[in-house]
Amino acid sequence: MNRYVFAHALKITAPVFFGYIAIGIGFGMLLANAGYPWWLAVLSGVVMYTGSGQYFIVGQLASGASFAEIILVQFLLSIRHVFYGLSLISKYKNAGGKKPYLIFAITDETFALVQGIEVPPRVNKISFYAIVSALDQSYWCLGSLIGAVAYTVMNRYGLGKFLTGVDFALTSLFIVLLIEQLKSSKDCVPALAGGLAAVFSVVLYKTGVFGSSNIIWFSICAALGVMLLARGPSFFAKEKILSNSKSEKLA
Repeated sequence: MNRYVFAHALKITAPVFFGYIAIGIGFGMLLANAGYPWWLAVLSGVVMYTGSGQYFIVGQLASGASFAEIILVQFLLSIRHVFYGLSLISKYKNAGGKKPYLIFAITDETFALVQGIEVPPRVNKISFYAIVSALDQSYWCLGSLIGAVAYTVMNRYGLGKFLTGVDFALTSLFIVLLIEQLKSSKDCVPALAGGLAAVFSVVLYKTGVFGSSNIIWFSICAALGVMLLARGPSFFAKEKILSNSKSEKLA
């Protein structure tokens, strides 16, 4: 890898650098605020590297969530990566030994870069994609390290009063993600379904119907049920129309 290739990769990933440093700092501070050592922020970025999933797992561990709950929530948060992988089959077809890492390192931002970047002439595409992926991951780990160390040092020297509200970072992140999703899809039904299901679950918990460990399970099942009721008939109607049109063409 020559300097030109590395400099080009740095230029392409610059927007991701600023975004991941900022969000990574928030994650590192959130993890340290939960009582975990600073080095765990970097380790999680190396072995887990799921962004929003890392944010969410801090709250799950702090609340004593079961292993099954952690797996379910992480799966639902990351299920969109299945479609990312399908879109990158042709690009990563001849990746060889680099393929496992390229698959592991797929994030929203890395996917967008790989789909849109132009690889410099006479440069191996797979190697360039690997460099871009590694740089993005290093940005996230660096941000997480800065946040965790800053929180640990400030807390040690009695500056904890300036860190009030750090635990709200996770809530803020998901509010931003929700707003972005609503702006892009113009569809508020999933958000309403999830919100109503969560409120209903909390009400049932407060009235003693079930324990706090069942809130996430019930909320997910209730939201899926509402979505099926809201979208099921229209979905099957569309499928019937498509099926009829295909039959007419074949006839």
